[in-house]
Amino acid sequence: MRAFVLFWIAIWLGLAVAQGIPQVREVDEDQAYWFVVNRVREAFVVGLPPEQVGEALRTKKVTLVLGTEAPPKWAQGARVVRLGGTPFSGMFILADGRFFLARKMERGRVVWLIVESPEVVAVLRGYFSVVVR
Repeated sequence: MRAFVLFWIAIWLGLAVAQGIPQVREVDEDQAYWFVVNRVREAFVVGLPPEQVGEALRTKKVTLVLGTEAPPKWAQGARVVRLGGTPFSGMFILADGRFFLARKMERGRVVWLIVESPEVVAVLRGYFSVVVR
């Protein structure tokens, strides 16, 4: 029985690895800026990013999802979708169908998370597919 359980654990772990484990990196704001400049072609942005990262998105194909905020100057060519309600308190970026970027505060400093996972991006994009077509 024990061998049978270990066999199935090995099978499930093998399938999990075959699916791909998301790659997660923590970077500072400057590295996030350069990541957006060099690696991102198309972005789905929920909320308002910091001005520096917003400027990096200026030349990209951007869909910007906002509450009641006014679109910033860098978003002149962006497609803006308003959900109404109140201004968003946070923000995240879904880039190129592969990357999830978000800010967080850690020990008094801003850290950006970059998650490379098409599955995570597909799930989050799916939540917004009803209101953003």
